[in-house]
Parts: sequence; structure tokens; C-alpha cells
Amino acid sequence: MSKYFFLVLFSLGFLVANAQTKNDSIPVKHWKISGTNSLTGAQTSFDKWQIGGTNNLTVNAKINYDFNYHKKDWSWDNKVLATYGFNRNKRNSVKKTDDRIELNSILSKTMNKEWSYSAYMNFQTQFDKGYDPTDETKNISRFMSPVFLQLGPGVLWKKNDDFKINISPASTKFIFVHEKFTKNGKSFSVEQHETQRLEFGAAAYVYYRVKVLENITIENILGLYSNYIENTKNVDFDYQLNIDMKVTKFITANINYQALYDNETFGALQQRQNIGVGFKYSFHN
Repeated sequence: MSKYFFLVLFSLGFLVANAQTKNDSIPVKHWKISGTNSLTGAQTSFDKWQIGGTNNLTVNAKINYDFNYHKKDWSWDNKVLATYGFNRNKRNSVKKTDDRIELNSILSKTMNKEWSYSAYMNFQTQFDKGYDPTDETKNISRFMSPVFLQLGPGVLWKKNDDFKINISPASTKFIFVHEKFTKNGKSFSVEQHETQRLEFGAAAYVYYRVKVLENITIENILGLYSNYIENTKNVDFDYQLNIDMKVTKFITANINYQALYDNETFGALQQRQNIGVGFKYSFHN
């Protein structure tokens, strides 16, 4: 069901993009809306190829939207990221290669030219079932389990929409999981027979996007978190690098990299990367 939910979400992106294009005559006073929808893939096929090889197909879909509001001293910046990818080959069943839902939201009130008071929220979950990398028959996650939620007041330094840093010295972090995953032990740091975990600490969010050439854009997203109560010397981080290289109006090449460290949840550095060429549609008002 969650995979169909992503297809609906991906399709809605094109409807939003189309609506933005057709309603240019309607004045938008306070909202600045932009985004991209991309679909990349790779396919390999062999027929009686003597040196060997396995037929396979890889597909990855991604949306990246910004909904930013500004009126007088108030601003509300929202970024929505959603990705889903899978690989299918002749010998094995379908395996997902990417799966992420993320919302970053910052509400701020101006203090001076670049500094503001702020309230920050980060929400993360996934679309589909996940399995233990050491035992691919063991289901360890699914849609809306786990859910990571951070909330906290702070201060925002904002140069423009492409460069901002939010610091929250009093951030609350919630981790929610379904009860089936804690039946026999801990899951994503949530204790056995529990469904949630609460942490309190400091958080920071850094966003930087730059156009290095006319057709190449680099986007950096960094989240930092330090738990005040447990393992105070450790700093959890989530870094995302998205490089977009525009070939034509609708054809693009993408490089995506993510490095993730969460001491309580996994305790080791996790990394993923994806390189693809495919279709992309962008919109903005």
C-alpha cells in the first residue's frame, strides 16, 4: 500500500507543477513554491553471453519540493524530500534501493537582517518494508515505523533561500516504532515492549545550495543532534549531497550521497549513494 502511496505523491507533484505553470497570471504575494520530480533508471540485458551476466533493472523516483512563505517579519520555510527505488534481476525478487520521506520546517520571526527567532521541526520515515542486512528474511521496519520527529525553539541565520543555518539548543527528539518490532528486543533504540523513545538535546540544521555552472546544481543538507542525557560526547549526523546535472530541459544526470550516524539507533556509520540518468520536471512560481 505504501508503494502506491508514493506513486500518488509522485503524480501529485506533476499536478502541482502543471497548476503552477497555468496560473502564472494569478498573483502570489507571500508564497514561493518550487520543486523537481525525477525518474532515473538503468537496465542491463544478456542473451547467451558467454562471459556471464545477470539481467537487471533499477528504477529510482524522487521529489524535492520547497514551500516558502514570507510576510513582513514572519517566514515559514518547508522542504519535502521523498525517494523510492528498487532493483530487480533475473535471479532474485525485487529489492528496494532507496526509501525515504523527510520534511524540514522552520517558522521564524525576524530579529534583524539575517537573524531570526525560530521553531524547527524535522520528520522522517519510509514508504516500504525494510529487512535486516544480515538476515534478509527478517522484517525490521515498514511504512511509518520507525518515525523520527525533532521539535525545538532556536535561532535562524538566513542569508537567502539557498543558505541557512538553524540552531536549536533545546530540541526534543521522538522515535516511534510499531509494537511488533519490539516484541523480542530493542528496535531503533526503542526498548523491548515499548513503542516510543524520548530524547532531549541540541540540534542544528544546515542547508546550502549552489549553482556551480549554468546546468549543475549542488545541494547540501546537514542535520546534527547531541543527546544531553545519554552519551553526551557523541554527535549524531545526517548529511545529504544531491548533485543535479541538467542535460536538456527534461533529461538530467543525478548523483546522490548520504552519510548517517546515530549512536543510539545503530552505532556505526551508514552510507548510500546513487548515480542515475533519467527524466526530470521542475517547476516554480
